[in-house]
Amino acid sequence: MSASGFRDRPLSIGEVSELISLTARTIRYYHEIGLVPEPARDDAGNRAYRLEEISRLLWVQRMAAAGLSLKAVREAAEATDDQCVQDLLTELDRNLAAKEDELRQQRAAVAQLRAFGVANGLFVPETATVLHEAGIDARGRQGEELMLLINTFMDPDRGLSGARSQAFIEARPELKAESLRLERRFEALADADVDDPRVEEWAREMAAHNAAVDAAEEEAGVNQEETDSERINERQITLGAQALASAAEQPAAAQLRAMDRYIELSMADCFTEADQPEQEGHG
Repeated sequence: MSASGFRDRPLSIGEVSELISLTARTIRYYHEIGLVPEPARDDAGNRAYRLEEISRLLWVQRMAAAGLSLKAVREAAEATDDQCVQDLLTELDRNLAAKEDELRQQRAAVAQLRAFGVANGLFVPETATVLHEAGIDARGRQGEELMLLINTFMDPDRGLSGARSQAFIEARPELKAESLRLERRFEALADADVDDPRVEEWAREMAAHNAAVDAAEEEAGVNQEETDSERINERQITLGAQALASAAEQPAAAQLRAMDRYIELSMADCFTEADQPEQEGHG
C-alpha cells in the first residue's frame, strides 16, 4: 500500500478500540449520547474512523480520566471559550482536593483501628490519643470499653470525656486504687445472684467513686466543657443499656443488674419515680 493509501484508510471501531484502549461499547455509547459525533460509514455500512473522530475520542477519554463527569465533559466540549473549561477544571480540582482530605481521614481512622482495635468503632482518634498518652491499653480493658460505650451513647461528647477521666484517674494513685478495687468487686459479681446485696453495694460505691472523680476533675479544671446531664434523654439511656447488654464479653446477670443500678443512681434525674425500683425500708 502506498503512503497515500495509508493516509486515506479509515479505521474500524475494533481498531480504534484497540488503539486507544476504549471498549467498542463505550465508543458506541459516546456516539449515542452525542458526546462524539458519528463518523461516516464505509460501503459496507460500518463506521469509518478518521483522525477527527479519533482525536475527539481521545479528548473525551482524557477528560473523563481526569475525573470530569460526562455532563461536564459535554459542557467543556460545547464551551465557546477556554474560560469555561478552566472553570470546570477548577471545580474538579476542588472536588479532588476534598476526596484527598477524605482519604487522609479514612487512612487515619484505619491507623487508629489497627493501633487500638476495632471495638465497634468506639475509639475516635481524639479518644484513642488520650488513652495512648495516659498509657492505657484500650485493646484489653473490657470494663473501660463498656463504660466508654455507655458514655458515648448517652452523649456524643462523653466518649472523649470518659477517656480523659480514665487518664485523670490513671495519674492519681488514690483514685486508681479505688477504681481497681471496684473493678475486682465487679468481676466477683460474675458468680453472684441477682439479689445479692453486693450488687447494690457495688452500684452505690461506683456512683460515689464517679462523684469523687467528678469533684476532683472540677477542682483540677478537667472536663469543664462536658455536656450537662440534663441533655441526656431516654433514648440515649436505652442505647447505653443495650450497648452494655450486647458487649463482646457478655456480663453475668448480677453484673448487668449492678450496671443498671449504677446507671439509675448516676442519672437519677432522668428517671421518674415509677421507674425507680423499690428499696428496702420503703413500703
